[in-house]
Amino acid sequence: MLSNSIYNCPASSVQQGTHESVFCARPSFHTYQVSSWSEMSDYYRPEDVIKAAGLMLEHAESFRGNDNFEYDLVDIVRQAVAEKGRLVYPVVISAFRSGDRELFREASSRFLDLILCQDRLLATRPEFKVGRWIGMARALGQTEAEKDLYEWNARVQVTTWGNRIAADEGGLRDYAHKEWNGLLRDFYYLRWKTWFDELAARLEGKPSAEIDFYALEEPWTLQHNAYPAQAEGDPIEVAGEVYRSIVR
Repeated sequence: MLSNSIYNCPASSVQQGTHESVFCARPSFHTYQVSSWSEMSDYYRPEDVIKAAGLMLEHAESFRGNDNFEYDLVDIVRQAVAEKGRLVYPVVISAFRSGDRELFREASSRFLDLILCQDRLLATRPEFKVGRWIGMARALGQTEAEKDLYEWNARVQVTTWGNRIAADEGGLRDYAHKEWNGLLRDFYYLRWKTWFDELAARLEGKPSAEIDFYALEEPWTLQHNAYPAQAEGDPIEVAGEVYRSIVR
């Protein structure tokens, strides 16, 4: 199923890299790709990936304790959640444009819940944790000042890629975006929640205000709050719970 869908990118495609998750993009009315030069296209049905994740879950208990399988299971369910987000996003936009406040509230809340679901899922594998990334960077430093500098570099690399000029004018923001536990709930969620709140205010007839996304993003790159690097939770159980929540 996967070989005939997400793994079957047509030879004519000029897409660079993998299919990008809408969760990691700066919000807009035309959000599709994340990095500025991705040129990705929808060459497969999201429903096929979601179904494939379900098939893996059906046999998950037979492979409990198999590290490779559990990694792949979390990864495919991660992708399934991202696919669900791509399906919900146009509902949010349509609801806003039609002035349907109730549908907008429901769809935007659903979208935000999906980000948190993915964050919870990815906490079960150390490979998908921003704490591991930051921890490795800090470990390279010999002094506290060096550790802080390397942490800043690690945080900037996966988010803004630099200062405002690099992020906005240069279009380098999210160049190395990651669907990682910690990053999803503290960085990407904030962007989407802020934008949805602004749209909700417009639907209520309040004056619109342009969002300075870089001003939202930069503070996270300057922080030194600790993120766990070790896995949290049972990957099979959490994957099952998350999957059932996206297909309900």
